[in-house]
Amino acid sequence: YRVNLLKAKARWQRWEEEELSLVQHEMGWTVGWFKYKKVEWEQRYQQATKHGHQTYAQWQVILWEKFLQDAKNAFKDKIVVVT
Repeated sequence: YRVNLLKAKARWQRWEEEELSLVQHEMGWTVGWFKYKKVEWEQRYQQATKHGHQTYAQWQVILWEKFLQDAKNAFKDKIVVVT
């Protein structure tokens, strides 16, 4: 009985460690994705030839920048940096 209890406890601890690692990496990937989208829309803004397209692209840049800053603030001191 004790052996099974100890094995179950060890499995639980390993799962917690792996889950924490995955969540921390997912936080880093999320920040990276927001940064990627911001840069993508900045490039589209530079390439846009019509005023309406530039306006929409600028709005998207602002939106993705807000997502990026919110994620950085929410994940501060919890994130694993992914390059």
